[in-house]
Amino acid sequence: MRRLVLPLFLGLVLVGLMGPARAGEHPNSLDHYKEDLKRSQLGPAIGVDQRTVDILLEIDRRYQPLKQRLNQEMRSEFDRLQQLLSQPVPAEPEVQAILQSMIKKRQEKLDLEQKQLDEEMAVLTPVQQGRYLLFLMGLRKKMVKEAYNLRSLPASPRPPAAASRPPAAAFRPPAAAFQPPASTLREIPVVQPSP
Repeated sequence: MRRLVLPLFLGLVLVGLMGPARAGEHPNSLDHYKEDLKRSQLGPAIGVDQRTVDILLEIDRRYQPLKQRLNQEMRSEFDRLQQLLSQPVPAEPEVQAILQSMIKKRQEKLDLEQKQLDEEMAVLTPVQQGRYLLFLMGLRKKMVKEAYNLRSLPASPRPPAAASRPPAAAFRPPAAAFQPPASTLREIPVVQPSP
């Protein structure tokens, strides 16, 4: 059972990362968005000219179809796994076969990403490589955040925050509930400024 936990976790993470594409965001539009961000911000961010940016974008374009194919295959296998696990008594050999296939495809994708990164690093100096990795991590974080924000948008507009809170008077006791004893009330002398 323990041997099934890690692959299953990898599958869940995989589907979580692919969520924006499944939530109606077409993968190609996501790729175009990412490419536009790279085209406009990559050069100044890592200190390279537009020619180097174009080379990096071309490398990325060559690997995209291969990674998309693997993503689609993994998504399809994850759907099969969900369907199989929804049965009252899932067939363990089938579950095992799907998990092994998902792990293999995930490794293929990691290998592709490593080959792509090696090609990209060959174009850059060590300082540019470091900046490029930071740029890519920031870009991934930004895209995940935007995908999360898109997913969490309500179907209908929310009421303003003030309207959803009860009025402050609801937290105050009625005026008659608290009356200090007359003996504690005393007049406070008013001090007049001297001329």
